[in-house]
Amino acid sequence: KTETLKANYVYITIPKLDNDAFLKARISDWAQYSLLPGESNIYFKGTFVGKGYIDPAQANDTLDLSLGRDRGISVKRDMLRDFCKNNLLGNKKTTSKAYEITVQNNKKQSIELIIEDQLPVSQNGEITVEQEELSGATLDASGSGKLTWKVVLQPGETIKKQLRFTVSYRDWE
Repeated sequence: KTETLKANYVYITIPKLDNDAFLKARISDWAQYSLLPGESNIYFKGTFVGKGYIDPAQANDTLDLSLGRDRGISVKRDMLRDFCKNNLLGNKKTTSKAYEITVQNNKKQSIELIIEDQLPVSQNGEITVEQEELSGATLDASGSGKLTWKVVLQPGETIKKQLRFTVSYRDWE
């Protein structure tokens, strides 16, 4: 069966894991097509972009399909060494880290982009994580440490986002 579906397109990048952006098609009202679970061939603008697996049981009100990497968006995540330091005061140790995420839209049209990163999460009450700079990111309330920036980039536009935090713990040595 072949279907042509209307979709909203969004780019997603997780520069901590990969320096590329990925195009995702978000399809609402997909339930009307009575899709069955199975492998799919995905075409975008008439070009085959890959195979996927559609599982309607896993989708909510929106079905997300990955359309692959898009090299028209440059993504970089650099450690900012000026903000990174280790301190020891008595038996309390602190480690500060800072990262700058730079994204440039090299496309000829504006794009909607979701940038994801993560703060460290402590499972031990004696280890604390203090956020210092999130550049407007939304911190997931579930305690996962997931950070999300939602931005619209114009053609040729470059943005920079910073992530800075400090981890404090007892030095047992």
